[in-house]
Amino acid sequence: MLTAREKRKENPAEYLIYMFQVEDMLRAFNGDLQQIEDHLVTPRNLPPPIHKEMVGWYANLVLMMEKEKIREKGHFQFIRNLISDMYDFHLRVMEVEADEEYIRTYRSTAGLIAEVRRKSDNGMNDVETCLTALYGFMMLKISGKKVSEETSEAMQRFSHWLGLLSSLFRRFEKGDFEL
Repeated sequence: MLTAREKRKENPAEYLIYMFQVEDMLRAFNGDLQQIEDHLVTPRNLPPPIHKEMVGWYANLVLMMEKEKIREKGHFQFIRNLISDMYDFHLRVMEVEADEEYIRTYRSTAGLIAEVRRKSDNGMNDVETCLTALYGFMMLKISGKKVSEETSEAMQRFSHWLGLLSSLFRRFEKGDFEL
């Protein structure tokens, strides 16, 4: 909750990847609130009011998972909405050519994105394709799996593009960037 709040303010792409991880952790604990509290909240040694708030946050997420029928796979509706908003924003930036560096970076990455989308054949937009690829890459690294130099380089390019997109999107949300 605390990390999610901070990431959402600072970098929407990092926030989304973090929330992918939260979804998977809730699934790993089968939505068992006691396990979630024991493993994700208690070890942080938070003051009681924050501890209680965090347990409530996880409880609400578990409830949402059940209501949205995503206990096995998929993303929360609010996550899908943010991905869609960022993709729509991306399209608008490209349409009005609002930022040269952004356009150059996206164009240099677009071929890789298309290649990943072709391999996964899942119909995701460019933002979700990159987020999913970066999350998968992160999970491979965490599990100690070997990753090719080519894959690492592609993930760096995706990360750079999403970083620029996040920065412009945050500025837009704050009213500091107009289209």
